Amino acid sequence: MYATYVLRSMQPETRETTLAAAAEEFWPKLREAAGFRRFFLIQAEGGQTLGIAFWDSEQDAAAFRPIADAWQARLDGLGHGRIARGAGEVTEV
Repeated sequence: MYATYVLRSMQPETRETTLAAAAEEFWPKLREAAGFRRFFLIQAEGGQTLGIAFWDSEQDAAAFRPIADAWQARLDGLGHGRIARGAGEVTEV
């Protein structure tokens, strides 16, 4: 299994509209992507949000990358600051 993640500082005044847009525009594409397993969005104190997507393989994640990059650019434009982004193999316990 493979995972991709993005850590952001969300703008509180646009958080709800951003989540609504994600539910309408991004998450359906994610659910339909080949090799997609699960997605978790963790809202931490202080406005930080961690999104983690799990994939069958690195190749599946790479195939979805153009769609993910377009969504990330949209979040950047809304002022939700990107703190970190990464990916790697997952060890299940």
